[in-house]
Amino acid sequence: MMNLLIAESERLWARRMTRFFPALLAVLMIAGIVIAYFVIDNDADNRPDFLTDMAGGIEATTMLGPVASLLPIMAYVIAASFIGADIKTGMVEQILTWEPRRIRFIAARMAVSGLTISILAALLAVILIALLYGLAAATGTTGGLTTEFWGNVAVSVLRTGLAAALFSVFGLGITALVYNSVGSIVGFVIYWFILENFLVSAFLPRVAVYLPIANASSFASGADVQRIEGSVFGDFELIDEHSYLTAGLILVAWTGVAAVAGAIAFWRRDIN
Repeated sequence: MMNLLIAESERLWARRMTRFFPALLAVLMIAGIVIAYFVIDNDADNRPDFLTDMAGGIEATTMLGPVASLLPIMAYVIAASFIGADIKTGMVEQILTWEPRRIRFIAARMAVSGLTISILAALLAVILIALLYGLAAATGTTGGLTTEFWGNVAVSVLRTGLAAALFSVFGLGITALVYNSVGSIVGFVIYWFILENFLVSAFLPRVAVYLPIANASSFASGADVQRIEGSVFGDFELIDEHSYLTAGLILVAWTGVAAVAGAIAFWRRDIN
């Protein structure tokens, strides 16, 4: 099994998607933070809170929000392309001649995908924290930071990595189920922007709080999952529905269902 894990890890790290997609997201995240800092009216009253409040005990949830929002698409796309590219090119047939036990193979892919993407997500979180600290230090607002604060940040980084690992396994399982990486990724993007973030959130808010993306982002950031109370076309307010720990359990459930369904479909499917 170890040889299989090493071989799959090398395959994943050799893919340009694994290296360049997180780098692109990091650049976009950094650009957004820097623009917010230098373009938004930069006086004491209007500067973004995550900068001015560092000395006042800013919570790690506020700092890691940008990473938590990018995490689902990064984890899903990398994991989906990891299995989907080999399906499209027929490479999976060649791999199965070396490792014919399909469940063992797909389990190794899920494990390697989870570990690798957790590392990438944690790196994004560290980059974000370093950037915010540097910008805050430039204004002299880091003097109040405590050991407890940095401990909370470390826990948040680890939780972000775990959320990314779970969501990557979710994405790989869904792609193995539909057996098409393009369809899986395009479907995910449509689902994310149109279904979960708009239609379901607006018209079925009590359902939306149990969907995978909302709970993945909540668990990663440490923020409560919220639902819309009222009409999105009129007056409404956001109500806390459940904690980030409950969100983590919901994410585990979604991951388990997708992983089992994808593994069974891959095991039973004819490879030709």
